[in-house]
Amino acid sequence: MQGLDGHGPPQSIVAVATVQFLGSLPFLYICGTTLWGAVWVTHELPNSPMLVVVLGFPFLFSLLAVATSIGLLRLREWARRATLCLATLPVSGCALFLILYHPLDVYSAPFAVRDISHLVGKVLLAIFIPVSIWWWVLFTRNTVRSQFRRE
Repeated sequence: MQGLDGHGPPQSIVAVATVQFLGSLPFLYICGTTLWGAVWVTHELPNSPMLVVVLGFPFLFSLLAVATSIGLLRLREWARRATLCLATLPVSGCALFLILYHPLDVYSAPFAVRDISHLVGKVLLAIFIPVSIWWWVLFTRNTVRSQFRRE
């Protein structure tokens, strides 16, 4: 269960930390640069508070995921718990988006934008569900839980 050198985190935890870190980078970059442009370049943020929801939350979750991936490698209990939250919140968010979002209700958006956002939500949900299940199964096992140090 330990790493190759007998110390440090097991390979399964290293794999989760890697997926979590690398998976958060695209969201961090896309949401961060778009928010940066909305705040400093176009000054659209005061006119579009939905940008905070659509871009701000994924940006914050991505920041948390980067920090959590480092905590996982250091076998911190808070990182294990945060990973379980990060395994649940994106799935819940995508599911709510797909349930509540009705492309026909958004008349101001071009047709292609409405279709692509619904497709992106479905693709993300298809990715997030198996990853979430993997993380919940791994991080709730007693053998894995016992390896994390309380701070």
